[in-house]
Amino acid sequence: MNFEMLFVFILLFVVVSLFVSDKVRLDVVAVGAILALLLSGLLTPTEALSGFGDPVLLLIAGLFIVGEGLFKTGIAFAVGDWLMRVAGTNELKLTVMLMLVVAGLSAFMSSTGAVAIFIPIVLSLAAKADIAPSQLLMPISIAALLGGMLTLIGTPPNLIVSTQLEREGLEPFSFFSFAPIGLVILIVGIVYVVIAKKYLLPNKSTKGKTNRKKQTLKDMVIAYNLEGEMLRLKLDDSSGIVNKSIEEARLLSRYNTMIIGIERNNLLIPALSSTKLKSGDSLLVAGKEVALSSLVTNEKLEKLSIGDYQVKRIKKELGLAEVMMTPKSTLIGNSLIDLNFRQHHNLTVLGVKRMGKLLEEDFSNLALEFGDTLLVAGAWKDIALLQEVSDDFLILDLPKEMEEVSPNQKKAPYALGILAIMLL
Repeated sequence: MNFEMLFVFILLFVVVSLFVSDKVRLDVVAVGAILALLLSGLLTPTEALSGFGDPVLLLIAGLFIVGEGLFKTGIAFAVGDWLMRVAGTNELKLTVMLMLVVAGLSAFMSSTGAVAIFIPIVLSLAAKADIAPSQLLMPISIAALLGGMLTLIGTPPNLIVSTQLEREGLEPFSFFSFAPIGLVILIVGIVYVVIAKKYLLPNKSTKGKTNRKKQTLKDMVIAYNLEGEMLRLKLDDSSGIVNKSIEEARLLSRYNTMIIGIERNNLLIPALSSTKLKSGDSLLVAGKEVALSSLVTNEKLEKLSIGDYQVKRIKKELGLAEVMMTPKSTLIGNSLIDLNFRQHHNLTVLGVKRMGKLLEEDFSNLALEFGDTLLVAGAWKDIALLQEVSDDFLILDLPKEMEEVSPNQKKAPYALGILAIMLL
């Protein structure tokens, strides 16, 4: 055994050991191995860099980019919602369902591609079902490999063997020749994974990574004592606030209630001070129970139910955020009315905390102080804009639901089209 062979064996042992130990990032180990071979003179620069132009590597990188597109356009969450409706939050059902779907997909395409497509979907499901991602990611990787045994094109070795049979003058395999054996192996594999994964896979949840669990919209509503105090009200010609702007209607000063959104022509529009209230509008109004009751009676408004569909739709369009006044904020010493807060930021302030205590009185004329925290409501895009452009506020908390907002939902067909072209 010469020096070059010995060096390669030692390097291979070191690389495998680092992979197994999981103490160094995999990409760092891989690049380090290439550099070692290059610096030792065993590989030329051209040979060392040739792998970066490999079509498979480019395909994987492209699929991860497309996967992020599935996230940004909401497709991953839509598929995740469908799987949640079918399997619920039951970890066993989700595991089996995901493995069957991924195995079926990888029977007709690259197993790498199938896994890359489902990574964003699985991460979305894991967050919704409060399951450690590792408990679902490893099973889909195994399912993708098992799915390759179902068809002739599922994995390259199947094609190689079939082609060799044909060259030898024998009958090649048909498209589903592997299916009888592959199905048995898939079923056995699913059963094994379901039983063994709890003992063999890491169960790393987010609990150890943060001292504070991400708040949901409901948590924020409860924290500001607003639970159960939002109504959906229908406006018609008999109401005294029809054809008035929100500023002219003066619902905050007259009833201590706030319009946080308006449904018009099946669209949710922001509730700005200048927005005209029209007959047929459905108003999303927040306030105390007594104040809301008085508003409904005096302004002749009709109460509408808020079903699951409306709740889901509202969550996609409207959200909450908790913000704090910074020490150098130009807003300190001014009231919300003086600042015309709603008009400038397209957001409605639902509550104010001072020194950690919720202010129960009317806060619209209250001079803001450093350290005050405001619960603001409005369109997700306006909340995101507030975070990006304003130096007057520090975003203390954004609800968990904001992670599921799709900023480019209209571009979902483009993402699906690009995915289809890559897979064909």
